[in-house]
Amino acid sequence: MQTEEIKNMIEKYSGLVYKVAITRSGNIENAEDVFQEVFIKYSQKMPKFENEEHEKAWFIRVTINLTKNLHNQAWNRKTVPLEETIQFEEKEEENIFQIVSTLPQNYRTVVYLFYYEGYKIKEISKILKTREGTIKTWLSRARESLKEKIEGGFENE
Repeated sequence: MQTEEIKNMIEKYSGLVYKVAITRSGNIENAEDVFQEVFIKYSQKMPKFENEEHEKAWFIRVTINLTKNLHNQAWNRKTVPLEETIQFEEKEEENIFQIVSTLPQNYRTVVYLFYYEGYKIKEISKILKTREGTIKTWLSRARESLKEKIEGGFENE
């Protein structure tokens, strides 16, 4: 029974966990490590959730915490990330990904949760355990930075 439940959770949240992990970690190898750790933690703890939203928030929170731990490890601070090559269907998607990936980690996370996962600011605030005002500021600054980078790219063409 437990194995089936774990398998269902992996199927249900694998995309979400991987996307948050890659958004926060910035590279595929670290994202894959975090991905595995999230589901190991789930299988060890087997938490009981109040509802589906609580379940989803738990997976996001654990993923964020594990990426923080990854960045805080001494050996990881001394490494230089390799350039990643991710295949996109359209050139525009690739350009947007590259621009978003240049944002600071907090901004990338907020942009991902807001635009790709559809969370409201209040929900992001709870997930990240950060004040709503801070989330609004990060989102606003991320938008401004993206706007400048996108408009700047068009002026150079």
